[in-house]
Parts: sequence; structure tokens; C-alpha cells
Amino acid sequence: MPRAVEPRPLSQEERVLAEFLLSAEFPGRDELKSQLESAEVVGVCECGCGTVDLAIKELAVRAVCREPIPAEAYRSALDVMLFVRDGLLCSIEIVDYEDKRPLSYPRPDDLKLWVPPLGQPRARPSR
Repeated sequence: MPRAVEPRPLSQEERVLAEFLLSAEFPGRDELKSQLESAEVVGVCECGCGTVDLAIKELAVRAVCREPIPAEAYRSALDVMLFVRDGLLCSIEIVDYEDKRPLSYPRPDDLKLWVPPLGQPRARPSR
């Protein structure tokens, strides 16, 4: 469960992961990419998984996209999900099914990017 922190810029690892998730083609992506420039981390998960809550510190064009998760990435026993609320970036959630702690931050080279098809159930290809 994320706990509030003093707003701070995204770390290099967080930014690289967000940019990777936003490299996928999906409706609203360009607006979300522009929001990333003014995104701040305002919460971190206490369990050590690397999940962060985001806030957009400047006025931004809201994205019209699939909510709450327009894009995600995965590898064996790990999911990374980009969350959007009301057209604004709101979190990057990392779920480690092996529950390893401390969890090394996921690198894009180790992940497969996936965008759920519009109008269809969220059934991702098998890991």
C-alpha cells in the first residue's frame, strides 16, 4: 500500500520504466507522454515492490484512453501496470508474484510490452 511522500521527481529507473510503458501505441498515449514531463512521485509502496503514485504538477491535457490500465508489461512472475485516472497518469504498479524483497527495479529489456485490445476482456498472452 503506497504511503504519501514529499513530492519528488521520478528517479531515472522510474522514468525509464514509464517511458517504456508509454512507447506502446494506444489512444491517449501522446497526452500521457506530455504529462510525464511534469509528473512527480507522491507515494511509494511500503512493501518494497517499487510501486509509485504519481501526480501531475502542472495543467495538462487529459488523455482519452482505456482506464484504468492502458498499457502494461510483464515477465515471468512479474507485472508492471500504468494506471490512469480521469485522463491523468496516477501510478506505476509493480506486482511480483514471487514476493521477492528487496525487488530490483524492472528493466525494459527484461519485459514484454502489452496493450489490452479495446472492447475486449483483459486476457494477456500467457507468460
